[in-house]
Amino acid sequence: MKNKMSAFSLGEVLVTLAIVGIIASLILPAINQIQPDKQKMLFKKAYTNVERVVTELVNDAYLYPEATKDDGSAYQGLDNTTAITLNDKSYSGATKFCQLFAMKMNTIDGDVTCNGNQTPSFRTNDSIEYRIPNSSFATDAEIIIDINGDKAPNCAYNATNCKTPDRYSIFVQPDGGVKVKGAMEKEFLKSSSVSREKSRK
Repeated sequence: MKNKMSAFSLGEVLVTLAIVGIIASLILPAINQIQPDKQKMLFKKAYTNVERVVTELVNDAYLYPEATKDDGSAYQGLDNTTAITLNDKSYSGATKFCQLFAMKMNTIDGDVTCNGNQTPSFRTNDSIEYRIPNSSFATDAEIIIDINGDKAPNCAYNATNCKTPDRYSIFVQPDGGVKVKGAMEKEFLKSSSVSREKSRK
């Protein structure tokens, strides 16, 4: 008697592939939702860092003491740009906030550039670049976060030109309040345990 060879027919193979494809199309979206969004994760980390450092600064009575302005009104906190000396170094004026903020962060190198938020002030060991403004806090100060440093695309969200941004804005108020204004930043913070009140308009 001859041994009969058994094999799958082409039809059976195609049906199997179709079933595997359908299962994959159902499972992959669920897997993608489980994986953390790297951009969101890095932005939330930066936001938490900003919130922590600003809270430390505004509540430090030596760095930002309660005082009265020349016109008789009181400083709100971070708008007190009068000089203080710390570790034999003087901090004052519009660069005071930038320099003190950088001092509280784990920067990669000791070089801190306080030339306004158009140039990077410093970079942390997770490659996040912080652009801290020179500000006397007459209005909210805008900190620009670049989550991947000098890598492309180097742009903030724009529906036409930059749909996948790497730069985000965080605004600091004179009284130490931290908030976001952009739609993408608000969306990133919605699912966060970071204070939702801070992300209000």
